[in-house]
Amino acid sequence: MTPQDSTSWLDDPTAVGTGLPLEGMRVLDLSRVLAGPLCAMIAADLGADVIKVEQHSGDPVRAMAPPSVDGDATYYLAVNRNRRSIVVDLTTAEGRALVGDLARQADAVVENFLPSQAEQLGIAALRSELTEVVWVTISPATSGGPLADLPSFDLLAQARSGIMGVTGTPVSGPMKVGAPIADVVTGLYACIGLLAGLLARLQRPSDPAHRVKAPLLESMMASLINQAAGFLATGNEPVLLGNEHPSIAPYAPYPAADGDVLVAVGTERQWRELCAAMEATELADDPRFSDNARRVANRAAMRTELEARFATKTIAEWLGRFEAANVPCAPVNTVAAAFAQEQITNGDLVQDVTLATGTTIKMVGSPLVVDGHHLPIRRRPPLLGEHTDEIAHREEEER
Repeated sequence: MTPQDSTSWLDDPTAVGTGLPLEGMRVLDLSRVLAGPLCAMIAADLGADVIKVEQHSGDPVRAMAPPSVDGDATYYLAVNRNRRSIVVDLTTAEGRALVGDLARQADAVVENFLPSQAEQLGIAALRSELTEVVWVTISPATSGGPLADLPSFDLLAQARSGIMGVTGTPVSGPMKVGAPIADVVTGLYACIGLLAGLLARLQRPSDPAHRVKAPLLESMMASLINQAAGFLATGNEPVLLGNEHPSIAPYAPYPAADGDVLVAVGTERQWRELCAAMEATELADDPRFSDNARRVANRAAMRTELEARFATKTIAEWLGRFEAANVPCAPVNTVAAAFAQEQITNGDLVQDVTLATGTTIKMVGSPLVVDGHHLPIRRRPPLLGEHTDEIAHREEEER
């Protein structure tokens, strides 16, 4: 592109005058699928002006269906609100120049190219050039290791990280978590890095902007938390415990007469209150269960005792008793039941969004509450390249 063809970042009117924490910040999102778009979406929810750059084929997550609505996978809709979309061919000099123009005007860039891809497409060179732009890279693994340039996905990260090794039962074997937890955790780490980088720029504007890397494998391994700490400190390999907790008991669901009730007994007082609420004070006095360490050691016997009692009443009856006794408890909900509970139906986490096709759907918004309100969905997820002409000035008469 010639200098007169350079692209100006035109502010998104929906990101102006919001009063949100990141108003005025510009984020260029070159990422695809989930972790990167989630990182950029959180910034957008907080008020940043985000431009999503896609190839002509579109972000692959658009086609990760079923389910889909009016041609776009709900997977895509889940992590691409509050942004604009432009189509750019990064294999061409014109496309790389356009992205370079936008990146120079951004406060931060988010991308998840493999190192070899970043080199081939000029992204690595751009990253080196733009020392005043916070740069967030989401990678399969930390640079220098054998996995750094190998494609990775949520399921692969769950498998390699050990998360699957502590999820499931001896009968089921290792199992993945039922949501894309590796991508979500990595996206959250990436956004923390993004926000820290922006803060550093405000505090020390004369310093070079930070380069942040959020590796999928290491982010997932960090989420092992107590399981990792226990293994590293003692050498004891964690085992598959299903819904049981490795260090606390009772801390699991139990079958009531009409479904499962989960109790999370974290203190000795709560254990005694649980036994009283179940009219089983003899269990509180049983030497096998006299403290948490003994309950963990004798969890099988404790479960047998508790299951016999749980089976005598319904979920509602047990919840009423436990809540009155201040024993932490919850029903084990289906997704439908989770969205039907009063805490959610009476709140504004779920919002109505009208798509470009005119179809109105319900979507989960940001869980963050800022100044007493959940963050609004200011823009529906964009169509592929919907804002290319608006941003890149590629109307026919300007070509």
